[in-house]
Amino acid sequence: MKRFGFVAVVLLLCLASTVIARDTKIGIIISARILEEYPEAVSAQETLSSEINEWQRQAQQMEEEIIALQQELEQQAAMFYSEERRQERENEYRTKINEYRTFQMEIEQRAMQRNQELFEPINERIQEIIDQIATEDGFDIIFDAVGTNIAYLGDQTLDITDRVLQELNRQ
Repeated sequence: MKRFGFVAVVLLLCLASTVIARDTKIGIIISARILEEYPEAVSAQETLSSEINEWQRQAQQMEEEIIALQQELEQQAAMFYSEERRQERENEYRTKINEYRTFQMEIEQRAMQRNQELFEPINERIQEIIDQIATEDGFDIIFDAVGTNIAYLGDQTLDITDRVLQELNRQ
């Protein structure tokens, strides 16, 4: 008898959710497409990529210096350096490795911080537009197809990505 009660409750919940879903206005956006097509987002991505490329160039230069120093130590240290000079060069080598590792961590932190600086105002603008459209058109829920694993969208009128892009570009 307890099992029947449990099944009845589950069936009622399913039925209630179906009725609620019929009255719910749902929309979909594709945020990746918005970020690819919205000029301000494209510009921010180009700026970020340029800065990251410069940091990576600096890291590459540091890496090349480390490799050159390592080769020097391996080839010449045993033959031409005094013990004191060899220790000096090994200490310099270790210092450069530590500087390189620190710089690599800084690059990651800088990239995340810069990403936030560049995209936070853009994301806020996008959210304002989505909120405006939701209010104007009476949407109850707007999903981002990128984050919700939507594999099929039968009714293309649910996709409001074009409208969001139009509003963003109009401002």
